Amino acid sequence: MTRERDDEQAAFAIVERVLGVRVEPYDLGGRQNVVDGLLHYPDGRTGVLEISSLGPQTEAAITAVLANKEKSRRAGEGLRNTWIVTVPRDYPPKNLKRIDPLLRICEERGVTSLEQLYGLSLLGEEPAEVTDTIDAGVSADIARGTAGRPPEIWTIVDGVGGAAHGGEQLLPGELARHLTSVTMQAKLAKLGKDNVDDRHLFLWVRLSAFSYAVIDNLYFGGPLPSATPDLPGGLTQLWLASGYSTGGVIRAINGDHWTRDHPFANSPK
Repeated sequence: MTRERDDEQAAFAIVERVLGVRVEPYDLGGRQNVVDGLLHYPDGRTGVLEISSLGPQTEAAITAVLANKEKSRRAGEGLRNTWIVTVPRDYPPKNLKRIDPLLRICEERGVTSLEQLYGLSLLGEEPAEVTDTIDAGVSADIARGTAGRPPEIWTIVDGVGGAAHGGEQLLPGELARHLTSVTMQAKLAKLGKDNVDDRHLFLWVRLSAFSYAVIDNLYFGGPLPSATPDLPGGLTQLWLASGYSTGGVIRAINGDHWTRDHPFANSPK
C-alpha cells in the first residue's frame, strides 16, 4: 500500500471514530474526479469527504521514507558507534545511501562528527562527497550514551523552531491563505459537485506548512481560535491532523466553533 493510501485509510478511521459514521471509500474502480469517501450517518444522512495535505511535497518525500523504522533506525554496518544523522526537510531520499560510507571514514579518521571530517576535506584530504553532503545541509554526530550497544544509524529530519505562543490567533489567517491555492480550490470544487450539504475536507499537516507557533499548537496541543470558523466552498467541517497523538485532530466547524479531538486516546494498545 502506498503512503497516500495509508494516509487515506488513517483519515477514514479518524473520521469514523469522531463522527460515529461509516466511511465508504469512493475514489476506486477508475472513477474520475470524485471525492475520496462517502459518509454514512446512522440516521441515514450522507456526506462527502476529501483528503489532502498541506506543506511542501519535497518534505513529504523524505518524511515518508523515514516514517519506516527500518529506514530511520538501521544497523551500522562497518561502524563501531551509533550515529545520529540529521537531513534537511527537502533532502532527496535517494541520497541517503551516500551518507553511510562517510560515517565509516569519520571513524577511520578518529573524528566524532561529519563537520570535523568536513574540515579535513577542505584541506583536500577527503573525498568531494564530504563537502557536497555538508553543503546539502546534512549533519552527523556520534550518539552519546550508546557505548556497548550494537552500532546503529539513526536518521531524522531537521526540525523547525521559533516562538511557540499565539498559534491559535495565527491559525485562521494562515489556513485561509492555504485554502486559496490552486490545489485546495480544486478540492473544494470536487466536494461541491455532489448534491449534499455535509462536506468535509481532511488535511494532513506537515511541519513546514504553517508558522512554528501554529505547528506547535497543532502537534502538541494548546488553546483553540476563538473566532467563529468561516469556511469557503460550502464546507461543513475542515480537519487538521498532524499524526501526533498529543495534538489530536483539530476541526473547524463552519459557523460554529473550533474543537480538538483525540479519537484514539482510550484505544487499547
